[in-house]
Amino acid sequence: MKSLLRIGIGIFFIYIFLFSNAFATSTKLVVRAKANDAKFIGSVVGGLKVIVRNAFTKKILAVGSIEGGTGNTKLIMKEPIIRRKLLSKGGTAKAEFIFNISEPTKLEIELVGPLTAGPNIHREVKTTWLIPGKDIIGDGIIFNLYGLIVHSYSPNPHQYYKLGNKVLIGAHVSLMCGCPIMSGGLWDVKNHTVKAIVYFKGKKITELPMKWAGKIGNFEANFIPSKEGGYKVIIEAFNKINNNQGVAITGFVIIPN
Repeated sequence: MKSLLRIGIGIFFIYIFLFSNAFATSTKLVVRAKANDAKFIGSVVGGLKVIVRNAFTKKILAVGSIEGGTGNTKLIMKEPIIRRKLLSKGGTAKAEFIFNISEPTKLEIELVGPLTAGPNIHREVKTTWLIPGKDIIGDGIIFNLYGLIVHSYSPNPHQYYKLGNKVLIGAHVSLMCGCPIMSGGLWDVKNHTVKAIVYFKGKKITELPMKWAGKIGNFEANFIPSKEGGYKVIIEAFNKINNNQGVAITGFVIIPN
């Protein structure tokens, strides 16, 4: 009798599972990320990780990556933006998911990246309903990421210099999409302020304006330390037009001459 009961309960749950899935509808979700005042973010800056959860239960429903190109420069940056204009033409980076759902599902979409951004990496969250059969496609759900990617290329962390020698402080600065900062470009060097703040034994000792070095995105300054020991350098980059900001941190050591 007990075995028959167990079989009956098993059949009941199988029936419920099959019944609920019979009414499930395949529904698409597209997720993209766009740099503030710039283009779409994708593979050239390492892509972005996307985690989709049920907003109420926090159960992970899907994990993927935003990969692809930055999009059409003319379309995104030069032509007027009008209502309902599709910005993602031409292989623009995206993550695409397909869910089989039988009822409206509230999604929590978490984005982490760009993955090469170091200390300037984002973690952003949006929520949306996904209704069976009502695809969210086209431009999809777009995350607008403020900020700049700043990478120090000189000095290397814990690099040694002899007392009295000049230390080159250099950083590469770009938009979150990797888009170039250059003289006369769409993102002009004249709109960017970059400076290095130097610390010794935990105290700020100087601030140095970093000037464009003549190469795309590169800004530099020179510093001659007066004492032996370890130094920390914080590099700050700021765009006064669109409020994008970014930071890099490095350090070096001065040894006896």
